[in-house]
Amino acid sequence: MKQLIPALIITLLAGCAAQSEPRADDAIEDFVALSGMEEIDSIKTREQFRISELSEHSERYIFLRTRKDLYLVKFNRRCHELDDVEIKPDIRFDGGTLRPHFDTIRGCRIEKIYAIDEAEAEELEMLAMAPGQGRG
Repeated sequence: MKQLIPALIITLLAGCAAQSEPRADDAIEDFVALSGMEEIDSIKTREQFRISELSEHSERYIFLRTRKDLYLVKFNRRCHELDDVEIKPDIRFDGGTLRPHFDTIRGCRIEKIYAIDEAEAEELEMLAMAPGQGRG
């Protein structure tokens, strides 16, 4: 029993030391939760859309712009394919619609889509640039 307690303490300290700096995606998730962003079931994509990275620190989020609207897209995992030169084909069950859980962008499955405005996009970019250093 005496040997168990020091082993437990060492394990807990190692776990605390292994925790890394706050990630940009954590800050983005907090912002989404606190702001009550509207989750979208689908986007009509009859016209072209453009994607752009939120920041180099975000691993699961991108911006998607249509001609009129702006969206925040969350992938179900880190999307390495965005960094690849080789573009993977997208999966679409309906050619004119982009839907979470079913469709992909550059081979990465979409988990959620949020409608956002330009002010929210700017705030998200600032959060993603300096995770853990939000405005005071």
